[in-house]
Amino acid sequence: MMRGLRVENLESVYNKVVTAIGGVSLEVPEGRIVALVGVNGSGKSTTLNAISGLLRGDPRGRRARPGHGAAAAAPR
Repeated sequence: MMRGLRVENLESVYNKVVTAIGGVSLEVPEGRIVALVGVNGSGKSTTLNAISGLLRGDPRGRRARPGHGAAAAAPR
């Protein structure tokens, strides 16, 4: 059983046309602190908002957290 956060092939599409992020995968072990870095407009906030479920739009991919199971949206 994975403990921590796992994201697989996350993407976010706005208005069913504009791909904001695509193919984002990461794993953060429980108890670790990480930083997501990149230049302006590279998708850092979009990635974090998609992972947390705060994103308006069409997030796709798979997210898993301990005690919450996996959340997935079917590709369209």
